[in-house]
Amino acid sequence: MAGITALGTIGLAAGAAGAAPSNGGTEHSSFPAAGAVFECSAPTGDITAVSGTVYMVDHWTVDGQGVFHETGTVNTHGVTLVGENGDLYTVSGASWFGGKVDATGTPLVFTDTEHWVLHDTTTGGNVKVQIVSHWSSGSGFTWDKGSCSAPEG
Repeated sequence: MAGITALGTIGLAAGAAGAAPSNGGTEHSSFPAAGAVFECSAPTGDITAVSGTVYMVDHWTVDGQGVFHETGTVNTHGVTLVGENGDLYTVSGASWFGGKVDATGTPLVFTDTEHWVLHDTTTGGNVKVQIVSHWSSGSGFTWDKGSCSAPEG
């Protein structure tokens, strides 16, 4: 739900790789989910969070070669959503991202997984975000098997 992607998060963190402590660190953060939008195809339409909290755990380290490694997990608590047609939803699932950047800031490898299930409490149906993206120097792919995409930003 946080709209965090491996490329975006690690790309931002890579700028600080030289300043990061060699023993690394872990940061726990949270923010309101309200306003986050899952973009969904018809017939559902977009589904918008109206309450709840997004939690993120971000861990990083710099190894002996100066390579910056980062991994993170995003999950939710108490998130309720509303669809364009007025149906009410809850959400379950998580997002995981990870990757590394060399000492010069050159990206080496990134992976982002998004697996969210939006449960329609009005009709009992479900819609899903099921995306796996991977990038390494010279190649990359994205598998998208869901009917929605996770919020960005």
